[in-house]
Amino acid sequence: MIKKINSNLSIKLFIILAGVILLSVGPLSYMALETIKSYGKQAADINEQQIRANVYASLKEITKERADKYQLYFDRIASSAALLGKQASTIYSNIAYYAQTPLLDYHFSVLPQSGIWANSINDPVVSMYWGTPDLSPDIRNELKALTHMTPLYQQVLVDIPEIVASHSITVSGIGQYCTNNLENKKVVFNLPPVSDFDLRDGEPVTIFTMSSERLREVRWTSIYKDDVIDGLMLTASAPVYDQNNIFRAIAGIDVPLTAIIEDVLHYGSSKLDDVILFSFLVDKNGRLIAFPDDYFDLFGLDIDPTELVNSSDKLDVFLIDSKNSEIQKLAKELQQTGALISDFGITPDSYYVVTSQMEKLGWIFGVVAREHEMLHSVHESRAALVGTVKSMGQRGVLWAGLTTFTALIIVFSALKYLVMPLRTLADATKRVARGDYSVRCQVSTPDETGVLAESFNTMVEKLQAAQEQQVHYANSLEREVKWKDAELNDKRSELVATIELLNKEVERRQIIAEALRNSQQQYYDTLEASLAGVFIIEDGIFTYVNTSLAEMMRSTPSDLKGKDPLDFVIDDDKELVSGNIRQCLNGIDISPFTIKCRRTDGTVYYGEVWAKTATWQNKAVIVGTITDVSSLMRKDERLKRQDRQLQESLEEKETLLREIYHRTKNNMLVIISMLDLQLQDIEDEKAKTIFLETENRIRAMALVHEKLYQSQNLSEIDLGSYLQEITESLIAHMALDDNVLLQADTESMAINIDYAVPLGLVINEIVTNSLKHAFPDKKTGVISLTLQKGLYGGIELMVGDNGIGLPEQLSIETTTSFGLQIIRNLVVMQLNGEITVDRNNGTQYMINFKESRKTKRI
Repeated sequence: MIKKINSNLSIKLFIILAGVILLSVGPLSYMALETIKSYGKQAADINEQQIRANVYASLKEITKERADKYQLYFDRIASSAALLGKQASTIYSNIAYYAQTPLLDYHFSVLPQSGIWANSINDPVVSMYWGTPDLSPDIRNELKALTHMTPLYQQVLVDIPEIVASHSITVSGIGQYCTNNLENKKVVFNLPPVSDFDLRDGEPVTIFTMSSERLREVRWTSIYKDDVIDGLMLTASAPVYDQNNIFRAIAGIDVPLTAIIEDVLHYGSSKLDDVILFSFLVDKNGRLIAFPDDYFDLFGLDIDPTELVNSSDKLDVFLIDSKNSEIQKLAKELQQTGALISDFGITPDSYYVVTSQMEKLGWIFGVVAREHEMLHSVHESRAALVGTVKSMGQRGVLWAGLTTFTALIIVFSALKYLVMPLRTLADATKRVARGDYSVRCQVSTPDETGVLAESFNTMVEKLQAAQEQQVHYANSLEREVKWKDAELNDKRSELVATIELLNKEVERRQIIAEALRNSQQQYYDTLEASLAGVFIIEDGIFTYVNTSLAEMMRSTPSDLKGKDPLDFVIDDDKELVSGNIRQCLNGIDISPFTIKCRRTDGTVYYGEVWAKTATWQNKAVIVGTITDVSSLMRKDERLKRQDRQLQESLEEKETLLREIYHRTKNNMLVIISMLDLQLQDIEDEKAKTIFLETENRIRAMALVHEKLYQSQNLSEIDLGSYLQEITESLIAHMALDDNVLLQADTESMAINIDYAVPLGLVINEIVTNSLKHAFPDKKTGVISLTLQKGLYGGIELMVGDNGIGLPEQLSIETTTSFGLQIIRNLVVMQLNGEITVDRNNGTQYMINFKESRKTKRI
């Protein structure tokens, strides 16, 4: 059977194709089944993710909604408590007035079981006093004044029906308690004696009395054991201060913890009743406010409410106190973020918690859900998908078997048709192999087999022709071999000549190497002869040191080789040296630097180091020099010391110059004051005018010294602000009816005192003339002032008015007016400038002068 298979191509091809079909159908079927399974698993995972996302979104919405609701609820209580505190503060600020007009007439008696003074149980508000054994007049007045709180107590109970009571506790020992519950009233009358517990020691009061700060806002107490309802209580407590800012009492609203817990636990979201396990409320530090008793053990909390006796006993239980590490981790996350979505595992289940934080109080509302209940529908969907995938797999296997059987029948029939021409071709091939080149294949089908038969016939014809050419080719090959032998002989002669040239090149290179050794010796001799210390650093140690460096270190080259360069540097400079070595090795050029070096005998000298990276024997090394610059450093230190002395001297001179400017200004102001005193005794108006103009001139010069005193360099002032300030001062002194305005457009430019004083006097004279003559009969007008730099480096100053103008016959060159003479002489002689007058639309003086050369006076 095996022999028949080996000799029959059709059987071989059938077996191969059958195997290929089976190997193709099998993996494809397997891949199809696996794809269906993977699709089912992916669909289940997506379904699970969607359910998780929907539950998370719903839980987040619930927690946010409930947190906002509780924030409004507690804000309403805090606002009412603040209103009670404000009313009580008003009463204590005018207690005598309110005591004269009490709203109710209470009669007090001593309770025998506790020794506390109390009014009747039938009164709307229970009032008690336990501060002293007797009711003093001051206490009676205080009790009468506090009756004005009764309407507000009752209104709070109406506005907030969830609360137990509204109350107040005073520092003097008065307590007021308003409630709609008669049983709670009765309990108040059975309070323990003050010797057992004083209400002033409870947290509603102590959060203010024990605080170092004077608190003003409403504060929430911790959860404590209330004496009235015999249960846990939370109080909104507001401080009460009198007109002297003295703490007098608290006004509070009691919220029973049972009401909060019932509200928290009944979250009222029917769409998630099957998912949410329970909900809770904690403050921003993780302290419990509302938590179901049934789940204390689940969270690892050890709580015994029976240990709480009175209002000084607080329920200080935090989530961080849990014995479970997962809950401790959750508590830390709550303190950091407040609002979160997290999971934790407690054997045997996994849980999810979603929280939201109240915006103002910072308290946190959260809900807890068990993972199994969240994903119940996911498990059902996954089971249904598994059944569907199994059914599809069975149908796929059946169809794959039928398809394979049909394909095998078709393949067998096709092979039988295709292989017969190949057998004919094989017989013809055997005859050619035996040397019969006359045979031809008689297959004429149009497919590949026919083409192969035609190619076979062509090949046989070419083999027949090739046999005839073989003899001719052998003769040609013999001639080619003889020609190649001659060519090889020529190449051998060329090789001998090349070897002779190589021998000559070797001799030349030996001569160059000898010259190189001589050059290296000269280089080392040069280094040894250098007065500067030369060194080479390789791998962090000295590998070469010349004689000069060894003498500088008071050692020998052999002793320095192999040593770490940092051993010869003082500690303060080691970091600098090591950093520069690293930069050199990294290819960064460094500037010469000076360090303190320590010789082998312990003495220290200043060395200036030059260093650069080089390559030596394919390794990066540092080549450098070091020069002893100790004498230069001593000279440098001496120069620095002299520079400091010179700087101190300059600072003293600057202080003296400022004092001179200041005193000069003061002396000029004294002169102005003396002129004012003298002016009071002068009746001649012309003389008064002369005195006033003289004062203005002196004031302009005094302003220069004031500006110099305030300047930074004591030699220059801002010309623009100086001239504008002079003009504004003259208008303020001489235009008393505000009929003259100033239009100023001045650039900021520095100018020295040699130019500032004459310019100030020029402006003083021009503006004075304008104010005296340009606006007769108190006409309104404008004085303009423009200062700018000219196109060619000079300074242009324009000052004038829009008044009646100068007479045409008046010339500034020939005038006998003292003021105009001052203007011209100051501009031409002191400023070396030019002045022109424009009489169009008033009078405009245009002054041009070169910019002052900046000189340093100190």
